[in-house]
Amino acid sequence: MENEIEQMKTIVRQHAARYPAMQPQDYGKLAYQSEFGPAHLTQDADGIAAALMREWASLPSGAPSRAPEPIGSGLSRLHLDPQAEVSLAAPVLAALVRRTAQTYHGTADGLRRRIALLRTLDIPGMDPWLDGWETQGCPPVHHSDAFCAAYQPHYRVIRTDLAGFFPVLLEAARLIQAGKPAVLAIDGRCGSGKSSLAALLHDVFGCNILHMDDFYLPLAQRAADWAGQPAGNMDLERFRAEALAPALAGQPIPYRAYSCQHKQYQKTITLPPTLLTVVEGSYSHHPSLAPYCQRRVFLTCSKEAQARRLQAREGGHYAAFTTRWIPMEELYYRVCGVPAADALVLDTSDLF
Repeated sequence: MENEIEQMKTIVRQHAARYPAMQPQDYGKLAYQSEFGPAHLTQDADGIAAALMREWASLPSGAPSRAPEPIGSGLSRLHLDPQAEVSLAAPVLAALVRRTAQTYHGTADGLRRRIALLRTLDIPGMDPWLDGWETQGCPPVHHSDAFCAAYQPHYRVIRTDLAGFFPVLLEAARLIQAGKPAVLAIDGRCGSGKSSLAALLHDVFGCNILHMDDFYLPLAQRAADWAGQPAGNMDLERFRAEALAPALAGQPIPYRAYSCQHKQYQKTITLPPTLLTVVEGSYSHHPSLAPYCQRRVFLTCSKEAQARRLQAREGGHYAAFTTRWIPMEELYYRVCGVPAADALVLDTSDLF
């Protein structure tokens, strides 16, 4: 709880500096959104999308694009981009709003802690406004007229990780809209969120997910110096023939994963044809795979974030990443020119 309040103090200071016209009710709205997110929304995704399209149409011409703004508790305000392709952006953002509303739930106690913090601020009219708000039971509130006039807010509250991945979902929607089979490849550093992003794309679009970890070469087939060769541990030839070629041809994929743990191939499963196929994992941007990929996304993160995530995820196996897997990946990036100039690069250090 102490960390939660300290984080909220930082958020409040940032917003006060960014929006000097904020009124007590704008701080109340910030506290409410930080605690409950969009949980008060009752519309389905189609209803949210329709409302978004109407709001997007009302944006003033020349309105600036704004980066997502963290509001605490792993949530952010994702501002509507006036340059966005609304027919793609509205349904995608609606899906993320619903996903956040369904999975994020605050508490009355959490809101009370935030209200107590607001009472410590030296802002005229804060206590009387909070008294009246609490008497009403702290319902959702709108921004003040002064805030709306000064800043013209148009945004939705979603999880910070979803806000960070929003550009990738738009690229995926664009590929699907084109109406022909396409491959989106997600490469990036260990612990940067490749699997999480792929899972999100599957949940939103129902696309097939191909994991590079399922296409390791058996040890007996690797060259003696495989660790010194970019992708020396990967069966890229099998991956192209068995997975990528049928995916782009709109055919079922006979998916045959290799298990390093069991040192054998798993039972083949058949993936149905889909317009979008997502490849996730290290070496998915290898030059030999480039002709099969219509869009490439590269995830990175700071060394500190990478170490923290891998230690939490791998436990006693963390040392293997520092001594082998991370150096191998960095060699691959240098030798193969990854990420390529046409890749969409996202830094996920602050998303999780």
